[in-house]
Amino acid sequence: MKPYLDRLWQVSDFLFLAGLAIALFLGSKVTPLLVVAGVLPIPFLMHALKYRHYHVSIWALLIPFGIYFAYGLLTLFFFTGLEASDPRPVNPSLESYAIAIAMLVVGLVRGLQVRHLADLFRRLMPWLLVACFLILSYMMIAGIRDACRVRGLAPWPFIPALLFSTLTFICLVGWERLTASERWLRLALMALSIVVSTTYTGSRGVAVAQLGVFGILFLMGLFPSMRGRIPRFHHLAAAASTGLILSFLVGIATDCGPASRFSSTFETLETMASQFTASGEETATPVAPAPATGDESATTAPGQGTETGSNDPATVSKDEAIGHRLAMWQASVEAILERPLHGHGSLYLQKLIHATYGYEHNHNQYLTWLVTGGVFQLSLGLLFLAIPWFVSKGLSTVDRILMTTGVSLFWGMAMMFDSFLNLKFYTHYFCLLCGVLYALSNSMQDEEST
Repeated sequence: MKPYLDRLWQVSDFLFLAGLAIALFLGSKVTPLLVVAGVLPIPFLMHALKYRHYHVSIWALLIPFGIYFAYGLLTLFFFTGLEASDPRPVNPSLESYAIAIAMLVVGLVRGLQVRHLADLFRRLMPWLLVACFLILSYMMIAGIRDACRVRGLAPWPFIPALLFSTLTFICLVGWERLTASERWLRLALMALSIVVSTTYTGSRGVAVAQLGVFGILFLMGLFPSMRGRIPRFHHLAAAASTGLILSFLVGIATDCGPASRFSSTFETLETMASQFTASGEETATPVAPAPATGDESATTAPGQGTETGSNDPATVSKDEAIGHRLAMWQASVEAILERPLHGHGSLYLQKLIHATYGYEHNHNQYLTWLVTGGVFQLSLGLLFLAIPWFVSKGLSTVDRILMTTGVSLFWGMAMMFDSFLNLKFYTHYFCLLCGVLYALSNSMQDEEST
């Protein structure tokens, strides 16, 4: 009976880690697998937590998590920013917060129950991501997509892009202890993550965040103490160039290359730069006083009276998504300046954004925090986002930086363009991941101590 139970334990561990990966194309539809492999085994495996030494204090996880969610729940009831007669948004809600807390518990307890989690994650996760990439590739080639964007059963194409890259960057932790073949497999995943974000999903914000992580890794490699402990410059260059070449080839094969979405971004930047330059020149150039001829048209400065509202954020870009973002950001900044310290209330985006633009959020997590809770909530949000740094205490400085860069900084840069932590799936997944990272950090330190 005991060998049978051990085999069942191994299968549940495998399925639990598999659920972390396949959630990138299943989205919330991965819940049944999470229940079977993540929730049901918990009471039967509680003995695995007995007499175990924990290298990281549990408070490193619970304090930032608890402060962030306690404030969120408090404002949800007592500081909404809406009148009693105003319609309530579907998110945030008490149900959303409850599920987030449950996901942290599942990720934490179930992660600690996985035997030799660090070794299993190191050996298994890269190949799970390869399998996920093959599935996304089939969807792309077979036309199982929305226009040119693959999302599988997930509600948004950002989910495959964000989760694939996040898990890929986590796989870099412990780089100095990896074999040559393990390193090249991870570099291949970095290249594939570029294909997923730029070509399969067209996720511009995630692609910018990827570029930021590559840049941070490059800067880290300039320090002599980091050499050999993180991917070197030629590794990063090989991954980036391979990813771009594959994106180009997939674009030719499917007529869905990244140029269509990214070109509008560059056009918008060019338009904004030209408008900024033009406005600067108009400010710097004095206007000569008009001659007193009695002709009112002569008193009009050059260009005056011919404005067509080109500085309106919604008209800066022909890309509707970019135009809406710029307009929402401008409205958010104006609201922040009104109440910068404590914001307008947890549900105020319903009035500011949803009623006007039809979106649940303003597509910038930092502006969302500032609008709803001011500088105070922004500080709590950054504390919550930094959980991977806190739970990796005890690992080498390099590994802590790799884990924080691959999760906190990567999500942080991506959230300049989307309010991921104001949407249910992303919040729930991040909470689950934080619990798993706590367990992974302890498991890695167990390996180092033996």
